[in-house]
Amino acid sequence: MSNPAQHIIRYAARQVPALDAISVITAFTETLKIIQAEETKRAQIAAQRDVLIEALEIEREVMLAYFEQRFAERRQALDRFFLLLDYGVTHHDTASIDAALTGILGIIQDNPLRDFETFKKCMARPDFIIEL
Repeated sequence: MSNPAQHIIRYAARQVPALDAISVITAFTETLKIIQAEETKRAQIAAQRDVLIEALEIEREVMLAYFEQRFAERRQALDRFFLLLDYGVTHHDTASIDAALTGILGIIQDNPLRDFETFKKCMARPDFIIEL
């Protein structure tokens, strides 16, 4: 009589078809190609992401520098107008007071973001050069 383990092995051998070694190697090779292609795609996506992040960081720095410069100009102008206003009040000079108040109101009413739109349009041009 045969051993029950041998019986199970023979039964299983009849049920499981023989593996084709070429098919296994081909499937494995195709899987490796797919893995490599996906890794390449991920690397390309990461590289594009890095380029876009760098571009955004540069644009951010330029915008901050623009606003810093723009508001510094406004502050300097306001300082000069307030000095003129102080002079006008001290010396009872209505022309100086009028000029100072007109200048102060002009600066306050001016929207610095209006100039920024023009600046952004210029930045979009490839031939635009920022002079510092």
